Amino acid sequence: MRTLRGQITAVGGKAQKQLILNDQLINRGLRVTGFFVWPDRVDTTAEQTFNAILSYAELSNALVVMDASDNTQLGWSFYSQSLPAAGTSAKSNSGFFNQLIDPDHIVNRDLFISLRESTDNQALNYMVVCEMVELDDNEAIITIIKENSQSVE
Repeated sequence: MRTLRGQITAVGGKAQKQLILNDQLINRGLRVTGFFVWPDRVDTTAEQTFNAILSYAELSNALVVMDASDNTQLGWSFYSQSLPAAGTSAKSNSGFFNQLIDPDHIVNRDLFISLRESTDNQALNYMVVCEMVELDDNEAIITIIKENSQSVE
């Protein structure tokens, strides 16, 4: 097992951080088994949102969003907390939180975490849980093809 953890802060609603650098050992990989993102603090007096993407490649621009059809994306985490509507008798905030991981992907080169449309200047904690795997040459080639967003179907 290997755990990658740290913090990332959205500036202007976005951020990007490289978590793993290519070590040139293509026959050794990491199967991501968990991807967790949460705010450094819960503020019940403010609206908060984040959209986090775990990917093999840097996201090309600020407009790239969570996209399960993009082979370079393998994990998604999102959170939204809204305040009660003004003038209502509601006493609590409402919101939702979800974290998803595609279990069919193995990282053997680069790994990035990116934030999109997130509360500005909000520090977010992240934790990526991985399992070490040995790959034969064919598995390594398939993994590299997937990382480059090419279909292997």
